Amino acid sequence: MVALALSPAERKLLEELNRLGVRYLVVGMSAALLQGARGMTEDIDLWFERTDDPRIGEAVRTAGGVWISGNFGMMPPTIGGGELEDRFDVVTHCHGLGDFGVELDSAVEVEVDGVVLKVLPLERIIASKRAANREKDRIALPALETALAVIADDEGDPK
Repeated sequence: MVALALSPAERKLLEELNRLGVRYLVVGMSAALLQGARGMTEDIDLWFERTDDPRIGEAVRTAGGVWISGNFGMMPPTIGGGELEDRFDVVTHCHGLGDFGVELDSAVEVEVDGVVLKVLPLERIIASKRAANREKDRIALPALETALAVIADDEGDPK
């Protein structure tokens, strides 16, 4: 279990997404931090298989938030309202990665505050950040690569 505290609303949302069977992944720096990388992020990045899945809105409402699906084409999908405001970022595309189903099949499970999350593996986060090639991604890459090397060493160490 990862020592990371979720707010009650964050925990409720993630529990509801799981309970309702919504297919999603935690991606980006939030996923990297859950796997032991060092760094900072302001939000939890969620990649949904289908942003038009009505169960997402149900889960968000149950957690006290508002879901804007973005299906009208005017703006990207958004989770907001109450304690959820600005805590979750909905990712609609991950540069350099396969389709959602392929990436979900390789996900790692991480337990946070009793909630099991499917998380994009660190090596796939690195691949995506390399492909996106934004300045903030280039800055994060050395720390992510170091974390991946440490994890690989730990897995190879028979201790």
